[in-house]
Amino acid sequence: MVKRFRYLFLCFIMIFTLVACSSSNSNEEEVKISTIDDLMANIERSSGDEEGDLSPVEEQAKNDVKKEDARDKWEKSIARAKKEEEEAKKRRENLTSFEDSKTRTKREGSKPTNEEASADDANEEEKTARIKFFGDTMAHLGQIQYAYNYGGGSYDFSNQYYYISDFVKDADLAITNYETTSNPNRQYAGYPRFNTPETYPQAIKDAGFDVVTTANNHSLDTDEEGIFTTIDAIESAGLDYVGTHEEEGERILYKEVNGMKLAILSYTYGTNGIEDLLTPREEVPYINYLHEDEIKKDIEEAKKNKADFIIAYPHWGIEYQSYPEGEIIELARSMVEWGADLVIGNHPHVVQPMERYKAEDGREGLIAYSLGNYISIQSLENNNDIRVEQSVAYEVTLKKNGKDKKIADVKIHPLWVGSTYDDYGQSIKTYLAEDFLDGGKYYNEVDENQRYRIQQAYDMTMETVTSEVSQ
Repeated sequence: MVKRFRYLFLCFIMIFTLVACSSSNSNEEEVKISTIDDLMANIERSSGDEEGDLSPVEEQAKNDVKKEDARDKWEKSIARAKKEEEEAKKRRENLTSFEDSKTRTKREGSKPTNEEASADDANEEEKTARIKFFGDTMAHLGQIQYAYNYGGGSYDFSNQYYYISDFVKDADLAITNYETTSNPNRQYAGYPRFNTPETYPQAIKDAGFDVVTTANNHSLDTDEEGIFTTIDAIESAGLDYVGTHEEEGERILYKEVNGMKLAILSYTYGTNGIEDLLTPREEVPYINYLHEDEIKKDIEEAKKNKADFIIAYPHWGIEYQSYPEGEIIELARSMVEWGADLVIGNHPHVVQPMERYKAEDGREGLIAYSLGNYISIQSLENNNDIRVEQSVAYEVTLKKNGKDKKIADVKIHPLWVGSTYDDYGQSIKTYLAEDFLDGGKYYNEVDENQRYRIQQAYDMTMETVTSEVSQ
């Protein structure tokens, strides 16, 4: 036994000596050991270099001990390396599983940690949407008669949008107020009880609009039946609507625009709209009325449903008045305080000022008190008031980055609603003023008188909308 240990000790000495000699002598052949057989062969070579002072039997025994010990060390080394590789693989698998778990947790709606939420906000791409807002889309009898002649009996309203359609379409979302009804069971008519062919909503859709608001003082012009037939015509055209509804739970319209959730609301002060009506109509449950408690409740509901921006389209104010009365200003600002981001007013048939109002919580909201007539037959000649043929469109850029959101930009676009005469009768069109003034793409499409009226519309509209609002 002692002799065996002595042999083992000598083997260790020889191995370390071989390594040291190999490293120090650059003239010797490099020893490469990549397999167990290479190791055995190397041990035999090294044994042959020793002095031959042992008997053949002792020499063989010593070599066997060397080989056994070397093999044992080699196998342990291989086993250790394999174990380390398995442990590293397991760590990699655990890491992947953890990442998948985080992704799955977010997908399934579990609440992320504060650190994860902050990281998500920082990495979230900025979202942008351009929304265009327009005023009252009217349908007076002259417009209906022209559409009938132009369409050869099929009521084609497309000619009204000849010059403005490209501008409307160049938006992520375009909204107007549909101030008429569409009831095929009643005679088509203009003021005071508006009823328009069902093809009108289709022309509005083809012109580039996405949403129409339907709560206004003419919503009941063909009675309750007209509410539902109008909704049918709007839906058939592929438009969305808000303000009237068939079910009580349909008070708010939600639209997804470029990754942002918009809530759109619409209200009217009432549904009278007829000059000689002696008894005001009672409210019906299918129309959103301009009641503060209901507006506040709807805004709270929109916030609860995580709307990124809330847009209110109230039908209010005094007709043909270029400045909002105090109670309208107070209500508009209250809407912003409650959580609305944009308040777009209509009904006066003339343009009123715009203001950017800062709420107590630091948010800034946009209030446009009235946009005037987007399309109508009202004019200086018909109404002895040039303001009724002047209108405005607002191009609003909304931005959201993580939890931060803002009204990033507001562009004011004065409009002129003018008329000409052709083979089909009196043609009403909406003109984007900038397109017909110096440098505009349609400069040569109008005569000097029209251009003068367009310039008037531009100047008067800009002066009005930029005037200061104070109670």
